[in-house]
Amino acid sequence: MILLSAAENQNISLPFSWSQLLLGLLAIAGIVAVIVLTVLLIRVAKTVKKVNKLLDDNAEQLDETVKKLPSIATSADETLANVNNISATVNDVVTDVKEVAGTFTSAEGAGGVVASVAGAVVSVLQVIKEMKDK
Repeated sequence: MILLSAAENQNISLPFSWSQLLLGLLAIAGIVAVIVLTVLLIRVAKTVKKVNKLLDDNAEQLDETVKKLPSIATSADETLANVNNISATVNDVVTDVKEVAGTFTSAEGAGGVVASVAGAVVSVLQVIKEMKDK
């Protein structure tokens, strides 16, 4: 058996240098990147092809929809104007209802309404009684 000393181990030379090793790894990484980019471009091309087919198949419907957009926008404007008018009317009605409700909910208002109704009922009954007496 031959034992090598530490000094003799330092004289062993490798068949490549560190710079050659790094260049080799860099070349492999470049090849992998080119393959990945190629696969990605193929997938993008397939997707674009499908989108073009979809657009071609639905071209008539898309054209009709685009032509209808101005009338839809006009209808939406008219509808919003109607909603604004209805909202103003509803606000007026709510105000009136609040006034009537206020009459019934206040102590004086409720008594006044009851007295008016009672007076009207008494008047009607008197008219009916007079007509019966005749």
